[in-house]
Formats: sequence, structure tokens, C-alpha cells
Amino acid sequence: MPVRYVKIFLVLAVGFWGLVGVVGNLSHVSDVYNTVREVTSMSGVPEGVGPPWRTSNALVVWLGVATIILGKLAAVMGGVGGIAMWRNVNASASDFNRSKKWAIAGCALAFGLLMFGFTIAAESTFFMFYNGQLEGAGALAFRFGGSFALVTIIVAQPEPD
Repeated sequence: MPVRYVKIFLVLAVGFWGLVGVVGNLSHVSDVYNTVREVTSMSGVPEGVGPPWRTSNALVVWLGVATIILGKLAAVMGGVGGIAMWRNVNASASDFNRSKKWAIAGCALAFGLLMFGFTIAAESTFFMFYNGQLEGAGALAFRFGGSFALVTIIVAQPEPD
């Protein structure tokens, strides 16, 4: 039974991160937009080094902003799944396992969007690591993403009968 509480705590922690992040991003959406535009325009990449797809196109930038916010909303969805787990903490193993579906989906999706948004798009496609002011953002996203992947794996482990 204590393992169930640990799983619930982990999922609620991911959900709390998402909630704080969504509120922060939506209350400062212009800052998020400007940061994503700085990444997509590859402002830190020396001329002649980067690929030819530097862009400040508003659609591309807004897609980046949406990816960031959706990743945090997915984490919130995982937290909502944690509430379902809490409601079933004393239920049978099969009922508790069924209650984990939104938690697992939310945490896994948050991981996937962080991996896509930062590792694939920002770092691999737009060379964010060249920008000294933003290079830490990729490392931070990697740490969060790895943590969320680990939480997903732990929570997905079936409960014994």
C-alpha cells in the first residue's frame, strides 16, 4: 500500500509542475513568444554555420509556444490522473491499475512534448545550444523530461494482487 502513495505523490508533483508552468507561461506569453522567436531565428548561431531554415515566422514561433504550453497541460492532465489514483488508493489492484491511465498518459505526453520541443526542435533543429543565454533551458528540459519518463515507468508498473 505505501507504494501506491509514492506513485500518487510522484504524479501529483508532475501535475503541480505543469500547473505552475502553465500559469507562468500564460501570464507571460509575450516573453515565451520572444524566447521561442530567438531560438527559431538562431540568434546565437554564427553566420554560415547553421542550417538555412532560420526563421522568425510567426506561425513557426506560435507552434513552439503551443508545444511548450501543451507539454505543461499534459503534466496537469497527469496530475488529474493522480487524483483518480487517490480516489482508488484502497481499491483492488485491478481497479487501482485502471485508475492510473490518465496519470500515465499525462506524464508520458509531458515527457514526449519536452523531448520533441527542446531536444528535437530547439536544440537539434534550431541549434539552441549556440545561444549562451538559452543553453541551460535545454539541459533543464532534459532533466524534467527524464524525471517525467522515470515517473511514467514507475507509475505504470502494475500493482500486485
